Amino acid sequence: MKDTLTKLHASSKIAVDKCIRLRDEFKQLRDAIQDISDKSTLELSFIAIRKCNDKIQQSETYLKGNSLQSKVSITFLPNREIVQYLSKLSGLGKIEHITQTLMGQSDPNKVFTVQGKSVHNMKMSSDSHKCSIQAICVLPDRQVVVVDNSNANVKLLDQQYQVVSHWSFTGTPAGMCEITPSEVAVTLNNICSNTDEVQFITINNRQLVIGRKLQLQHTCSGIAFHQGDLYITALTALYKYTLSGEQVSKMYEDTSGKLTGQN
Repeated sequence: MKDTLTKLHASSKIAVDKCIRLRDEFKQLRDAIQDISDKSTLELSFIAIRKCNDKIQQSETYLKGNSLQSKVSITFLPNREIVQYLSKLSGLGKIEHITQTLMGQSDPNKVFTVQGKSVHNMKMSSDSHKCSIQAICVLPDRQVVVVDNSNANVKLLDQQYQVVSHWSFTGTPAGMCEITPSEVAVTLNNICSNTDEVQFITINNRQLVIGRKLQLQHTCSGIAFHQGDLYITALTALYKYTLSGEQVSKMYEDTSGKLTGQN
């Protein structure tokens, strides 16, 4: 079908080009006859008339053989063997396996390959215990913020993973999440004073700057930030908070008694 249409298009183009060429030749003869009539040259007039007659005859012959009113009719005859074969099929195939990946989630069946690893020492002279990294955030500028649970501090690492700033707490830091490209939130537990809070920390000019706090009425450990809200876990429950510290709801609580602790 495509080849047939291509041939018809080529044939039509040849006819159009021929008509344009005859039109241009008639214009040239018209201009020549006008020039001859001004000069009153009989010999040239005779030659021009002969050429005009020849060109008119050529045009009439061409138009008779290539009528612009002619129509082209194309009839497509399908291959009956193919039609009969397709009519016997119940379908074009079947789906044997579906792999679905949700937006923002990784494929649980995907295999990850470790291309390499490196070891970095972030222990400071003021640390009295072996570092225990409880949470980590990598900022867009490749600075890294880590929560050192055993030494009760938060450390800021540069792109070479060297400690450039730190902040120590009276309570025990547990979880951390990124709020903005330059701000994180850390959950703190203080067993002695029985206080639990969320501490906001801003990263400014390679320094950790302590900001506001949110006082909570329950224990806190994990924390996440999503679409403007904070999601904080206690030992047995999940809470939703606004950034201003207002509790929106207790989204879930495990009442099976298998986990113990204040909630």
